[in-house]
Amino acid sequence: MFRDQIIKEFWYSKRPVLLFILLIGWLNSICTFIIPLSLGAFFDIYYQTSTNRTRLLKLFGLELETLWQFFAFFFLIIGLKALLGFIEKNRIGLEAEKFTNSLSLKLFATQIGWQSETFNQKPYGNYILRYSGDLNSVRNLLVKGLHGGVKDLLFLISGFGVLFLLNGELSAIILVSALLYWPVMSWLDQYQKPFIRKKRDRKSLLLSFVTSSFGRHAEVKANQDEDEVIRQFDRRKKKLFNASRSYQKAESIRQVLAPAIGHLITGVLLVYIASSPEIQISGGELLVYLLVLAAIIPSLRRLFKVPGVMQRGMLSIQKIEIILRKEPLAGSGKAEGARTASAKPASVLMASQALPR
Repeated sequence: MFRDQIIKEFWYSKRPVLLFILLIGWLNSICTFIIPLSLGAFFDIYYQTSTNRTRLLKLFGLELETLWQFFAFFFLIIGLKALLGFIEKNRIGLEAEKFTNSLSLKLFATQIGWQSETFNQKPYGNYILRYSGDLNSVRNLLVKGLHGGVKDLLFLISGFGVLFLLNGELSAIILVSALLYWPVMSWLDQYQKPFIRKKRDRKSLLLSFVTSSFGRHAEVKANQDEDEVIRQFDRRKKKLFNASRSYQKAESIRQVLAPAIGHLITGVLLVYIASSPEIQISGGELLVYLLVLAAIIPSLRRLFKVPGVMQRGMLSIQKIEIILRKEPLAGSGKAEGARTASAKPASVLMASQALPR
């Protein structure tokens, strides 16, 4: 599909840069993972006890024996995480801005090249949302959807690898629990989709009405139609409110379910341990295990939100696609047609050169 092609062109044109940013993001996540685990080394060194947390650090090839080594490592990881986080967020944000800017340029060049009959088919206010909310959704698709989703998936794979090294049986329980949770979120995505579309359509219609009403402000004042215009606005606003309320209900369910996954998985794990006395795991080992689990659960929650972000972004690209593929109406006179035919290729060519290839 055309909207898929838009994303593919962006990916292939920027693949080396995006892979580099993805690597930086994954390393940043690993630092998030290591910081709380390194605190165990402080307990082992300062209190001369064994919390079994250093066992996990040794899996990464790290052995801290003195407090100075611990402090040097701890603050180094904090600084490294800050640096990697800045590079990741700055670079992926910049690439997303470049893409949305080039897409908006192509959109504008396409519309400005239309013949008058094509442009006047709908009030131009209908297209305002394409240049604001829809482009923001496309940006989120790239930053939180594609980049964020792949980064969190890589981090989860790394985290589950560590969990299986610590205790394969408990890790299998967690993995099954997470997989059973996925169909619920997938169903919610499909349930929410029509509400997203309806809300955006109502918002677009309202913006169109406001734009056209302000555009004929002098006519409204001359005919003393202010009250009628206000009533028409109120009717459209109520329809938008009802659409927004339906969307908000579905979104509230998502916002409740996504954070609940962490508590639910932890609860299932503890129930399984309490009901299975044959499991051989010490208190220290369980503490380490729960610490690792707590580090990867935020990524799991974000991953469950990715389909919704992708869905909203693809709906926006679909609306932009309709405009880009719209065929201009034939004939409004030879002179105007000749002007349009000669002007449009130049504008579209300029926009096409701005898009990633």
